Amino acid sequence: MSQGLEPELLDMTLEAFREFAEGELDTETLLRLDAREEFPVELIRQLTGEGLGIQLLFIPEEYGGMGGGAFDVYRLCEAMARVDLGIATGVLATFLGSDPIRVGGTEDQRSHWMGRLAEEGLLMAYAATEPDAGSDLGNLKTTATPVHENGDLIGYRLNGAKQWISNGGFADLYTVLALAPGGASWFVVEKGAPGLSAGRPEQKHGIRDSNTAAVILEDVQVTPDQLLGGVEGQGLIQAQEVFGYTRLMVAAFGLGAGWEALDRAARYSLDRHQAGGPLAEKQGYTHKLIVPHAVRLEASRALIEETAERIDAEEGTLNTEGAIAKYMASEAGNAAAESAIQALGGYGYTHEYMVEKIKRDVRITTIYEGTSEIMEMTIA
Repeated sequence: MSQGLEPELLDMTLEAFREFAEGELDTETLLRLDAREEFPVELIRQLTGEGLGIQLLFIPEEYGGMGGGAFDVYRLCEAMARVDLGIATGVLATFLGSDPIRVGGTEDQRSHWMGRLAEEGLLMAYAATEPDAGSDLGNLKTTATPVHENGDLIGYRLNGAKQWISNGGFADLYTVLALAPGGASWFVVEKGAPGLSAGRPEQKHGIRDSNTAAVILEDVQVTPDQLLGGVEGQGLIQAQEVFGYTRLMVAAFGLGAGWEALDRAARYSLDRHQAGGPLAEKQGYTHKLIVPHAVRLEASRALIEETAERIDAEEGTLNTEGAIAKYMASEAGNAAAESAIQALGGYGYTHEYMVEKIKRDVRITTIYEGTSEIMEMTIA
């Protein structure tokens, strides 16, 4: 990872996102998208296109990006999660989708694909999970069959199905994990490739304004230069190299969403009077519903920041530390959002006060990018 941005540039980037959110992602819009289960693809493209170019944060400078490090991306993920986790997921999918290229691609592949990502603001999808495998990436059924002509390798034929793929129905570019004769390997597939299709959008408990869909590959032809790294069998190694980093970003989602819910509860407690005074002055309220969650969220922040700084210092992949941060922050975020509903009473159970939406949304952070149970196995 990069050493990261200057603090002033990071602050400017975060402020630009907040200004965009204030103008385009108000409460009414977010509630409408949630109710309709609508993926706001044009808004996502504004975020990652000429309008804001937020994807530049995680693209190395040599490919046209800003060269942000793990610490910078954590800060952005937290800020996005405070606004809306569904939209944040749509952006994170591009982060994740580019990781196999950044980590496993040849220099020519990185220059081409990362350069296009910087210049064109492509939406990406990370197509690894399969219907019968879940978090077990080693249990692959999608195949990559070599195609030869006159004894020469001219490409691969991809067949299989991927499940729970964020941006699956809208991505411009897919990184697909498939089983080649030499082992699990990553391939880059462009939108519109013959044989590539997406299932209907999943109807979800939360993050309803993100797109989650199955991705189907039926004799999808790719050329040898679409095999990342140019060597078969490197896919699982390449995936493992970024788990510490990617799980840190989901930890930041739990942190941001949890704090947004808790902040709403704290503001409510200042205005809501019961038994002669504001709820904020009653220990039965603050010591049960606010304080423990603030402590757990800030402890999670400390873990996230230490791990991010160590990744930026190139101390290693830090998969265990990333798992610890994700486990703690996602569980803390869920607990904080649940408590926020209780803190608002009947209002907390209604759509318009947002905390029930935040609770539905933040629930996914204990599932995607590895469940809490997978985190426990990794830590153990």
